[in-house]
Amino acid sequence: MLLVDLLAEHGVTHVFGVPGGQTLALYDALADRAPAMRHVLVRDERSGAYAADGYARVSGRVGVCDATVGPGAAKLPSGLGEALGASVPVVALVSDLPQAVAPHRDRGAASQAIDQLALLAPVTKWSASVPDAGSMPALVRRAFREATGGRPGPVALVVPQDVLDGPAPPWRDGGGARFGRWPSIRTAPDPADVAAGAAALAAAERPCILAGGGTLHADAGPALVEIAERLQAAIATTMSAKGVVAEDHPLAVGTVGTMGTTAARATLEEADVVLVVGAKASGGATYGWTLPRADQRVVQLDVDPAEIGRAFPVAAGLVGDARLGLESLLRALAEGGDTAAVSAGHGTWAARVAAHVGAWRERRDRERGSDAVPVAPARVMGELDAVLGPTDVVVCDASLASGWGTVYLEQRVPGRRVLAPRGFAGLGYALPAAIGAATALPGRRIVVLTGDGALAYALGELPTVSELGLPVTVVVLNNRSLGWIRWYRRITFGRDWEEPDFSDVPYAAVASALGWEAARVTDPAALAPQLADALRVPGPSLVDVVTETWDTPIAGHRDAVFGGTAGPTTYGG
Repeated sequence: MLLVDLLAEHGVTHVFGVPGGQTLALYDALADRAPAMRHVLVRDERSGAYAADGYARVSGRVGVCDATVGPGAAKLPSGLGEALGASVPVVALVSDLPQAVAPHRDRGAASQAIDQLALLAPVTKWSASVPDAGSMPALVRRAFREATGGRPGPVALVVPQDVLDGPAPPWRDGGGARFGRWPSIRTAPDPADVAAGAAALAAAERPCILAGGGTLHADAGPALVEIAERLQAAIATTMSAKGVVAEDHPLAVGTVGTMGTTAARATLEEADVVLVVGAKASGGATYGWTLPRADQRVVQLDVDPAEIGRAFPVAAGLVGDARLGLESLLRALAEGGDTAAVSAGHGTWAARVAAHVGAWRERRDRERGSDAVPVAPARVMGELDAVLGPTDVVVCDASLASGWGTVYLEQRVPGRRVLAPRGFAGLGYALPAAIGAATALPGRRIVVLTGDGALAYALGELPTVSELGLPVTVVVLNNRSLGWIRWYRRITFGRDWEEPDFSDVPYAAVASALGWEAARVTDPAALAPQLADALRVPGPSLVDVVTETWDTPIAGHRDAVFGGTAGPTTYGG
């Protein structure tokens, strides 16, 4: 089949999805390509998109998912929206009814019909319908180029059933392997912009780097650390950039934002020049766009020209790949003078940064040592931190689990080891994304950190993991409620939670019935041995931890409820 041949041209080895009557030709061709190309069957098309996202993040290759017409396509927006906001390349292959019935699409006259391009347009970087087999090579190649070029993102190809089932015309390999990885093309910023950025950074007395997910996408970590060390600049990362620098580095201040460390906030507040690299400057990472302030100079480097100055005025705006841009800044700083002398003058700033980090770690470690019952989520993070291996990957679910995982786990080895859904921030991301990550990294342990509400969204994927025998460990922070909503209602409307919480689902029993090694933990003293045992299981394992309901990684939540401050927080932080 032509479509599968074109996927092979771009180096695709795995496709995640759920079959439908209109996609059987695709599945037939994939079977002929096995084992070089495998299909991973999930229980829900949304899971297929999340799995493709997780696969792409950890592998550096494009994630591919498939969905059938109508109801299948309608499940994709959650996953594609996450990939769009997080700039992750995913190619969604969506079947459609035969073209002859297109006039009967409206209001279900043709079974399952819907305007799928209109449905998917808001959650994709680019989308197109394939009108005939002759157009297939050009459109598939464009799809991969769009997904991996410039600012990466998801794309969708809608293929009518008669085009999928029909004969393939003659074609030749177009050399698409380059565009199956990302970033596929790197561009360097304009030299004049580099010079302006270097001048602003060289003049800084209290420099700080705010690194976003684009720095990990571009493998810019070494260059980022080098420029930070030259300038003695503090390094704060968004959730999506966690791992671009080892978090025990003397200049690392941890995750920045509403769900971030107190050290990162204090450092960002005190900086006089902020270098923003590969970050979309979202409300969550910038405390509702209050930092950097107007009196702080901003140098911004981003591959997307639309991001330059979008949230803040900039002293210098550099358009280009994060790695190439940082390397250009390094050269300009070296050519402009003795940066070692500049850095030597920043001893007071470095000491100030170290004091902020020390204060944060003291607070964090005190919380991680809690003996409270129900179990404090911070205690779970402390025990998990102690047993995780250097190559283990943690996939956080949305809401408070992302905060606990990205803020309270300290990553001491650089690289993409912690994933968090910050593009769309939808519940139910972690378990299917872990399927994608485990597929891309065979043999590596993948740890899912999720709340009970989020796990319920993806519960159907427990048997998927079991059937595939994947080394996935799920840690459930089970507070028997939708925690973020509970806090937001209390803060915003000034009342306690008055409606019934979720019933206490016995997740360990559910997982055990589906072939998992599973246990429930209610005593903090039992956490360490139980987590260690779970990580030693060669296949899937689950630890359901009964945690404190009124606990949060968001300092603003705690201050508003327990500190006596008034006023609403920013929803979605």
